Amino acid sequence: MHGNICRVVVIILFISSLSSISWAHELKSRFTTIVYNSEDLVRKFNKELSLGRLSYLLKNRPGITVEDEVGNKVDVIIERVETILEMFPRDVKFTIILLPSEDEVQAVYKNKYGRSVDYIAFYAPKDRILYISVRDVDIGVLAHEIAHVIIDFYYGISTPTKIHEVLAQYVETHLKD
Repeated sequence: MHGNICRVVVIILFISSLSSISWAHELKSRFTTIVYNSEDLVRKFNKELSLGRLSYLLKNRPGITVEDEVGNKVDVIIERVETILEMFPRDVKFTIILLPSEDEVQAVYKNKYGRSVDYIAFYAPKDRILYISVRDVDIGVLAHEIAHVIIDFYYGISTPTKIHEVLAQYVETHLKD
């Protein structure tokens, strides 16, 4: 319960800290809550997030709206990452915050951790929030970051960064096998 309250507070603080965002939308899927500031942003995210050969996995998932389609795509990617890693943690629930570009991702990271990076996405394990640039998103980037989420939930403790990166890169390599 405390973790959920902290997550909501972080999201509210984050959203209020960006002057260009006066309000946010939210969509929920089986595993995640996706937060975004405009319909255009979620439409662009949907367009950029092509499943390619994995599209057949959407076959039995109803999707009437763009939001339905985005939720279904993200859930398919999460399930695929779990399968590749052979890690199926219980109660996977996390937040994805869609940001327009890498500049916003980098600003959030600098604000959060006090150092500059050139990331287009990152996962903040203490908050269970994945931040991602919609301009730079593709299935590989999202799967890589989701791998960090799954590893975090699976082990339940902080694991070495190098282990995380090796496994996340493994997911990217084997995503479409």
